[in-house]
Parts: sequence; structure tokens; C-alpha cells
Amino acid sequence: MEVLLIRNVDRVGTKGETKRVTEGYARNFLFPRSLAVPLTPGAISHLNLVKVSWERKAAKEKNAIEVLAQKINGLTVRITKKAGDKGRLFGSVTSSELSDMIKKESGIEIDKHQIIADHIKELGQHEVNVRFPHQAKAILKVVVVPEEAKA
Repeated sequence: MEVLLIRNVDRVGTKGETKRVTEGYARNFLFPRSLAVPLTPGAISHLNLVKVSWERKAAKEKNAIEVLAQKINGLTVRITKKAGDKGRLFGSVTSSELSDMIKKESGIEIDKHQIIADHIKELGQHEVNVRFPHQAKAILKVVVVPEEAKA
């Protein structure tokens, strides 16, 4: 059965593509979830009309994401953690901690899954990549300082 995808579907295709799928998959999964419609001449003409607005919306999203990436690029975040004598942390700096600190420092909310960081387990300065949709990237500087011992 030929269907027109109206949303991105993992392992099937992207929005606006026509795909051949089994009738049961279309009837039981794609159609009830409004992910696709049957391929008809009316659906094709509707796609041509809607495609322009999809492209315009995608361009706006891409511009907004690029502006966000520029704001984050070069931002320095300071995190205080407990550390041993040789500069090793007791634990590590997690991406959710980094996400919280970015929100606290700059007011920009970033999902923890967008932060690509190796396990930061030492004091000092580290660079962390932030990955956004539409292939936008930013580099964030993280400074890990030791927590002062309470006397």
C-alpha cells in the first residue's frame, strides 16, 4: 500500500515522502497516529500546497536554533564538585548538571541529551559539545573547581 507520510517516522521515512508499506502497518499504526495518509491524487495536491509552509517553518526553526547555538558557543559554566587531593572528582559531572547550570547562568534551557560530554572526572577546564537539530553545534567551556572544605 502506498502512503504519504505527514510526520517523520523512525525507520520508515521523513515528512512529505511517499512510501510503500504493508496494509496492516498502515491501518493499525500509521493512520491511527496521524503519521500518514493513503496516497491519493488529492493527498498529492494537498502535499504540494503544504510543502511550502513546511519549508518556511523549517527555515524559521533553523534560524532560531543557529541563534541559540551562537549564544551558547563560548559560554563558560563554572561547577563546584568535591575532589580528592590529586584533582580527581568523587563522581563525575553529568550532562543533566551541565544543562541545569546553563539554564542558571544564561537562562537558556537545553535538553541533557543534546550535551555530548565525556565523563568529566577531573578538576580544570573542559570543552563540551552541544548538538542541536539541523546540524547546528556549539562548544561550551566547563570549569570544574573544588568544593571548599567546611571547618
